[in-house]
Amino acid sequence: MAKKNDIQISESELKLKQLYNKETSRLKRSRLKALLLIKQGKCKYTKEVAKKVKYDRRSIYNWLKMYEEGGLDNLCTVSSGGNNTKLLKESTIKEIDRLLNNPNSTITSYVELLSILTETTQKDITYSALYQHCKSKHYSKLKVARKSHHKKDEQAVEAFKKTPQPIN
Repeated sequence: MAKKNDIQISESELKLKQLYNKETSRLKRSRLKALLLIKQGKCKYTKEVAKKVKYDRRSIYNWLKMYEEGGLDNLCTVSSGGNNTKLLKESTIKEIDRLLNNPNSTITSYVELLSILTETTQKDITYSALYQHCKSKHYSKLKVARKSHHKKDEQAVEAFKKTPQPIN
């Protein structure tokens, strides 16, 4: 048999409704709605709250546990968001900018740019971080020319480059 919610909600029903109506975040609104349903007495079991709020029963259980431990402030704090740390230092970004905007630069590939940066500024740069930064911030397209064929005739190339005079 399912266990009844024996949680004591200290906030008034009116305050919970006001907070619910002001909140714009879907997750926070769902958490407040769960408290409101329990406070109103509409749902006695976690399973019933889960059906009404459309979240898993374990999520509801965790929310109620968070509420018991830290109150409404703890419940309304959402700590999801991931790791958004910068991979490139400011000095490295300035160096990339200087190297890519230099018209006399001889850099022809991202691998070459990566080796220059690891020698001068930052040792722990990954190729993908450098590539993504260069593509998104500088719109760069570093390309390496294909190797010419070993049987290529240089005289034929020169003859091809010479354009004939137009016939009038």
